[in-house]
Amino acid sequence: MNYLEAKTYLESLAPTLSRPTLDRMRRFIEAYLSEEADIPCIHIGGTNGKGSTVAIADSILRSRGYKVGRFTGPHLLRWNERFHVDGKAITDEDFARIATKLRDLSEKFGKENKDVGELTWFEFLTAMAFMHFAESKVDVAVVEVGLGGRFDATTARTNPFVTVITNVSLDHTHLLGDTVEKIAFEKAGIIEPGISVVTACQDAALDEVLRVAREKMSPVYALANNDQIVLYINGKREASSPASPLLSLLKENLSLLGNHQIQNGLLALLAVAKFLIVDKDVKVQMSGSISEIALGKTPPAPQELVDAIYKCDLETLSAGLKNVRWPGRLQYLKNKDILLDGAHNPAGAQALRAFLDQKYPGFRPLFVISSFETKDVRQLLSSLVHKGERVFVAEAKGRRSSHSKEFLLHCLMLMGAEGKSFPSIAAAVDAARAGKERDEFIVISGSFAAIKETLQHFGYTYVEDSYLSNVQA
Repeated sequence: MNYLEAKTYLESLAPTLSRPTLDRMRRFIEAYLSEEADIPCIHIGGTNGKGSTVAIADSILRSRGYKVGRFTGPHLLRWNERFHVDGKAITDEDFARIATKLRDLSEKFGKENKDVGELTWFEFLTAMAFMHFAESKVDVAVVEVGLGGRFDATTARTNPFVTVITNVSLDHTHLLGDTVEKIAFEKAGIIEPGISVVTACQDAALDEVLRVAREKMSPVYALANNDQIVLYINGKREASSPASPLLSLLKENLSLLGNHQIQNGLLALLAVAKFLIVDKDVKVQMSGSISEIALGKTPPAPQELVDAIYKCDLETLSAGLKNVRWPGRLQYLKNKDILLDGAHNPAGAQALRAFLDQKYPGFRPLFVISSFETKDVRQLLSSLVHKGERVFVAEAKGRRSSHSKEFLLHCLMLMGAEGKSFPSIAAAVDAARAGKERDEFIVISGSFAAIKETLQHFGYTYVEDSYLSNVQA
């Protein structure tokens, strides 16, 4: 297959959630990818901030001299964006070659394992990541969970150094459950026996994470009020340390915008610190799985994680934080007075609104929004839009159905906002640019599909070309 044929093939695959199981992926790995899937990794799940935490951890590790593989989703413009090695996306040639090889293996596997069949869409992508990273001989991979965790294909791999669960809030409730506790149970499915967990979960979500971690004898490092690092062993609080030294480092250097990114940065720093400590243990011990080594050791105190970061060369570490790029998340569009943010659930909308209120007092956002019908758009809009503000709505293109323009307009009317519908995201963006008032600035949000169509409308093929910086043009 060439690149275009590989894309078409991927788009033809069954959605993973049509057949949720880890059995198929584990059997496929055992048959064909046992060595490839054994790459040491930092495994990152949660409701919001997964991708940002991956991007930050990736940049920090590369600044430390590690060769890093990065697997994330969704992509904005090209499938290649999901697979990075040393900060560079996979080439079209490698993408097509690996996809062709895996297609043949998946078809063979499906014939030999008719009870589970061929790899589904996200399983195939995960297998591509494992193969690409193995061929590239990375030192460590930073891997984002696709959806949930318990049945996610990334959980079928076997060699995590540390697990991160960023946070838990209501999203994908039609798949993961309609309460925070149920969703936290699914997210905690990525926890491995003996492997440390780093999390910013609070209240009921933290209780569920601690329960699952206790069953698996996994220590938990939890952020309390974002300024304390608390270590739990067997569900009990054992030690704590101030996070202030790491917070200062992040506030001075992290390139990503928004106070919520400081929390993501803190999780990334703690995960990297744990990796650095465990990496030394593995090199000394040189035998046994990461899980076996971890189960036999007392977890480091929170202060040891802070110290591990400050033992690094702070100049290169600071450069790693300054060089983080994560397009589509509070991103100013190059050469355009437009802010892009893929907030697609109420918690993401709250974070976006907090940034707007802090950054632009006295100004009004002019929103261009599209939202998929599986999202709680009423709560999303109420978290994001204030009375009297203007919102241009459209139905985004894609495999999933969007909320209708009529429904979005009805929600906005009930809120006292001024809504107007357009036939496409492109038309809405053009109207916003032409009709923007002096005290307004344009914000594209509600879904990554809206971000994608905006980038395409302005002629971008590669998302990297659209990236201005964290400073408004």
